[in-house]
Amino acid sequence: MPVDKILTQIKDEHYLKWPRPLHSSPNVRDKNKYYQFHKDHDHNTEDYMDLKEQIEELIRKLQLQKYVKKGKYSKFRDGNKSQHRSSSRNDDRLSQPPQDMIGEIKTIIGGPFSRGSFKSLKKAHQRQVNSIHTIPPFKQQRTDQDMSFNEGDATGVKQPHNDSLVIILNIEGFNTKRILMDNGSSADIIYLPAYQQLKLDPRRLRLFDFPLVSFNGDRVYPRGIMTLTVTVGTYSMELTHQLDFLVVDCPSSYNVIIGRPTLNKWKATTSTYCLKVKFPTDNGAGKVKGDQVLARECYHVVLAAKEKEEDKMEALETVELAEGEASKTTKIGTR
Repeated sequence: MPVDKILTQIKDEHYLKWPRPLHSSPNVRDKNKYYQFHKDHDHNTEDYMDLKEQIEELIRKLQLQKYVKKGKYSKFRDGNKSQHRSSSRNDDRLSQPPQDMIGEIKTIIGGPFSRGSFKSLKKAHQRQVNSIHTIPPFKQQRTDQDMSFNEGDATGVKQPHNDSLVIILNIEGFNTKRILMDNGSSADIIYLPAYQQLKLDPRRLRLFDFPLVSFNGDRVYPRGIMTLTVTVGTYSMELTHQLDFLVVDCPSSYNVIIGRPTLNKWKATTSTYCLKVKFPTDNGAGKVKGDQVLARECYHVVLAAKEKEEDKMEALETVELAEGEASKTTKIGTR
């Protein structure tokens, strides 16, 4: 059922959240388009993403089942049924009722590839998700470069382990240690102490006023963004690229975090089990082995910082300075 017809049916329901009035001037709005959800002119009801997302969420909560074909979610989003052909496996998965209580573990989000407000970022990302099924499959040429991993790649790694993949890269001519390969980060980050040791021209630092959001929900505003020359691998199987790094001033046991932007640019494959990263080059598959000792040193730095913070928050006990004089007390640590 089209979005506008569904809206007509549910407009009086308590669960429908109506939007705020449009901010644009009435004089510049398109009078030929009427948006039923805003009750105003400027665009068509079918074109509004927030309404579609809200309706889909209500469908997932089983509140609009009478508007949905039995056993499947409605395909009303794009209005073109031919664009929604998918495998029977996907349809079967969609037909399963969703779980009501699913937790979410956040990773580092934000960065130069997702600048803008979080609301606009969500809309842009949703549009990209919706367009994935309409993109023809990419025909990649086969190569003889081995990007897979086997037990031989884990030679020299002390097992079992839960260590991070920490490597060394050449950044602006400096062999830089303590670099974390983080598939969960949407940004490449260099921490302020490492940035200062590179002795870079401060005029190269560009303004960047959008925050990063860490896994615990904290927002961090970078000092700026800088393009740095980075080389990974060894001659003759190496890559050299200009990469954008956010300069971040906050405590970290790492000097640099390499996130998805660079991993994708390198077309890299990582293995935390083997503690190794591989990437294609003109002369074959390049590879960099992680430093297990450095990884554990970084981990111990984190533990030491956490222990120090806990010591500061040590429980205090109230004691009397003079026996029988309750008004004269002090507090001492329980340790």
